[in-house]
Amino acid sequence: MGDAVSWNTFRYAADFLHLGGMLLGLFAIWSARSVEGFSRKTQVLYQIVYVTRYLDVFTSTQGAYLLFFKVFYNLITLLMLASFGMFRETYNPVADSCNIMVIVVPTALVAYVTSAGAGLEQEMWTYSELLEPLALLPQYIICYRATRVRPVAIMYVLAVGGYRLLYICNWIYKRYMWHSMYHDYTSWFGGGLEAILFIDFVLRICQRKEVIGAISTSPLGGLLLHMDSGAGRLAEKIELSTIGARLPFGLSGAGEEDSESMKKQWDVTDKLSDEESCQLLTLSGDAEQ
Repeated sequence: MGDAVSWNTFRYAADFLHLGGMLLGLFAIWSARSVEGFSRKTQVLYQIVYVTRYLDVFTSTQGAYLLFFKVFYNLITLLMLASFGMFRETYNPVADSCNIMVIVVPTALVAYVTSAGAGLEQEMWTYSELLEPLALLPQYIICYRATRVRPVAIMYVLAVGGYRLLYICNWIYKRYMWHSMYHDYTSWFGGGLEAILFIDFVLRICQRKEVIGAISTSPLGGLLLHMDSGAGRLAEKIELSTIGARLPFGLSGAGEEDSESMKKQWDVTDKLSDEESCQLLTLSGDAEQ
């Protein structure tokens, strides 16, 4: 009975949706030989999430199912990161403007405070659970800022973000079956935050007027963009006044000079985008009446 509840349909569907989305993103990049529309910083955050979460593969016996997903999540993300080096000429670092230092460092501090003394493996797991809800933020910011968006990039977000909604259903089902015997407050908090950000993004997509079109921002999305710009400019002032240079690889976001470049929004109007459009994301309300 316990295994049947723990390994339920919601969990299986979530795992395969997640894996499918990751494979879709990798296939799209390699087949088009372009990372345009994708965030390298999101992949960096996901790599941190998977490395810190799955340390138990070295300390505990793993079933074939779990081992398969843990290895492939890390491997696919590593290949995604390698793609940004292979196709670097198609990557727009200015558009990928998120300051990931304000995500990585505070999250690490919160994880340490809430799990200190539980052991390295548990502390790293807590960190991964708190970091994952924010891993898609750089990708959201790219989509919100862009004037035109690759459909496959949106499909990638729908899969790797949407899997968490199925995991929430999995948690609800287990709570219903096991009552107070089951609780996982860290995962619930992270999953809830991730769901809020994801649903907000999906609502903006549903209000689009074109197959590949501008994604306007909601109040929450606008707040994210405002915070992103502010964090980048603040980091620029601090870094220039202390070390005399910006951190490499755009880790601390875009500054004043980059903000000027961002005003010249990149526009995906080439053959690549025309081929990928092909009605991949045609919504019921998009067709002419």
